[in-house]
Amino acid sequence: MSILSELIFTPKCLACKRLGVEFCNTCLEKVRPFRAKDLSELDASFCASDYSGWLRDSIIRYKNGDTKYATSLSKLLSKTFEKLDFSFPQTVIPVPSSQQKIRERGFNAVANLCETAIRENDLIMLDTSNLFLRRTVLDQVGLSAVQRLENLEGAFGVNRVINGTVVIVDDVITTGATLNSAARALRFAGAQRILGIALCGNPKTR
Repeated sequence: MSILSELIFTPKCLACKRLGVEFCNTCLEKVRPFRAKDLSELDASFCASDYSGWLRDSIIRYKNGDTKYATSLSKLLSKTFEKLDFSFPQTVIPVPSSQQKIRERGFNAVANLCETAIRENDLIMLDTSNLFLRRTVLDQVGLSAVQRLENLEGAFGVNRVINGTVVIVDDVITTGATLNSAARALRFAGAQRILGIALCGNPKTR
């Protein structure tokens, strides 16, 4: 392989652009999850980072079907779980993609990240089959806060009873409409404590 080819195909850290690794340990150690906005249906919600810069761009590209960002985003999610150090046991439930989005992308975006992020953590149970979308919803991008609430009102259902602590995972917290709607369905199904984690969003201001 030529030097030019090696430079083109060698992975580099998304954050600092260091060659040879998709997300370097130095940048991983800088991950400082923060408390996100209070949401009515959740006990607390957290974000790995702000919705800006390289992370924002990476999430957008990943959601548009570019799987090369999956490894780095999974590492970020894994480090977020580690830093938050929630009490165990817990059940992690990713926000499900619509069947249309799965067909367009070829994968279930948040579920895929969760599967990789907690693969070696025996204390976390991943549940990708309980929470589901009961109906077609619009893409949230470009919708107002009121429209987002209306779009997701009663959108989620559950397949079976669930107990204990549940951690809902999404990619971005904007208004919180998605997490609130999902949490409402899980609370009805029996969850006693519900937390939310997103890769990015805005911090709690007070």
